[in-house]
Amino acid sequence: MSSMVICLIIFVVMIILFFNRKIPMAFTSMGVIVALFVTGCVDASAVFAGFGNNNVLTMAGMFIVAAGLSRTQMVGNITKLLYRVTDGSFTKVLASYIMVIFLLGQFVPSLPAMFAMVYPLVINMCERLKVSPAKMVYPIAVTVVSTSFVVEPIGPYAAWYVTQNGYLESYGWTGGLLNMWSETCVFLPTAIVTLLLAIFVLPRMMPDEPEIPTIAISGPGIANQEPLSPVREVLGYGVFVLVVIGLMLGLPSWAVTMAGATVVVLSGVLSEQEALIKMNMSMVLLYAGVTIMGEGLGQTGAAQLLGDAAARVLSGVTNGYIIGAVFYIVSFLMTSFLYNRATTTVLIPILIITCSSIGCDPRGPVILCSLASMSSLITPMPNPVVPMAMQAGGYTQKTILKVGLVPAVIRGIVGVLIAMTIFPAFS
Repeated sequence: MSSMVICLIIFVVMIILFFNRKIPMAFTSMGVIVALFVTGCVDASAVFAGFGNNNVLTMAGMFIVAAGLSRTQMVGNITKLLYRVTDGSFTKVLASYIMVIFLLGQFVPSLPAMFAMVYPLVINMCERLKVSPAKMVYPIAVTVVSTSFVVEPIGPYAAWYVTQNGYLESYGWTGGLLNMWSETCVFLPTAIVTLLLAIFVLPRMMPDEPEIPTIAISGPGIANQEPLSPVREVLGYGVFVLVVIGLMLGLPSWAVTMAGATVVVLSGVLSEQEALIKMNMSMVLLYAGVTIMGEGLGQTGAAQLLGDAAARVLSGVTNGYIIGAVFYIVSFLMTSFLYNRATTTVLIPILIITCSSIGCDPRGPVILCSLASMSSLITPMPNPVVPMAMQAGGYTQKTILKVGLVPAVIRGIVGVLIAMTIFPAFS
C-alpha cells in the first residue's frame, strides 16, 4: 500500500473521529501524529516542525497574554462601556467587535494573536448580555480569518503582488502582471459582504448553547479572584498593548507573544498554575496534529493529485467564470485539509502551469486561490483560529462545517464575478 493511500486513510479516520467526538480532538490529533510517523508518511523532522510551528508558539504565548488582560479590570470596564453605548443590543455589540477586528486586521499580521486579543472581551460581554458565547465566537472567527489583510498597500502583506509576479514570470506568463491594488479590488468588496454575513446571518445559524465544554479555553477560577495590585493591574494591560504594538510592527509573532507571556508570569499578574491552564494545551496539541497531517498530505502527493485533477476538469472549458470557480473550489478544498499558506505555496505554481496549458490568463485564478485560502473555516486544519473558535464557542465539527459553508460559497460567488471580470480568462 502506497504512503499516499495510507495517509489518506489516516486523514479520513481523523475526520470521522473529529465528527463523532468519541475521543477528544486533542488526543485524536496525538494519535494521528503517531500513526503518520509509524507508517512513514512523515519523518521525525516534520513532527518536531509541527510542534515548533510559529503559530503553535504564538497561540500558547498569546493565550497567556490575553489571560493576563482578563485578570485585570480592563475587560470588565470595556464590557460595561460597550454595553451602555450599544444599549445591550447583541447585534450592535457584535457589529462593534467586528468592525474593530476588521480595522486592526489590516495591521496585525498574526491571526491567532488577533483572535486571542478579542475573545476575552467576547466571553465577558456574552456573560453580561446573558447570551451563550456560541452565538458570537464563530462570527468573530470568520471576521478574523476572512477580512484581515484585504487592503494590501497598508497591510503586512503589502508585497504580495511582487511574490505572485515572481511566480507568474518564473512559470512562463508573458502577459500583464499584478499591481498593489489587484488583490484589494477583489478582497475588499468580498470582505464587506463577509462583514454583513457575520453580523446579521451567521449568529442566527449558531447553536443556542455550547455543544462541547468550553472550560479548556476559558479556564476555571481566574475571573473570581481578588483584584490585582495597582502595579500589576498596569502591567496586565501594559504587556498586552506592547505585544499588540510589536505584532503591528512586524516583529516575529512567536517571540513577541512568548516574551509577553513571560513578563505576565514573572510580574505575578498570573501565577504559574494559572498560566499553564490558560496556555490551553489541548488546543495547541490539536493544531500541531492537524498541521503535521497537512504536511503528510503534501509530502505523499495528495496536494499534487488535486492539482492534476483540476487540469483534467478544465480541459476544453472556455468560460472564464467557470475556470475561476473551479480554481476557487479546488483551492478551498485543499485549504480545508492543509495549512492555508502551505496550500497557496503549493497550488499557485500548479495553477499557473494549468492556465498556461489551456491558454488562459492566470491572474484572476491566482487571486481566487488566495481568497479561497481565507474562506475555509469548515475544518480545524487551515489555520489556528478555527480550533481556537471551536474551543472558545464549544462547537462540534458538524456545526462549523454546516455554518462555514455559507460564507465560503457567497465569498466564492462574489470573488469569482469580480476577479474574472477584472482579469478575463481569454482576451
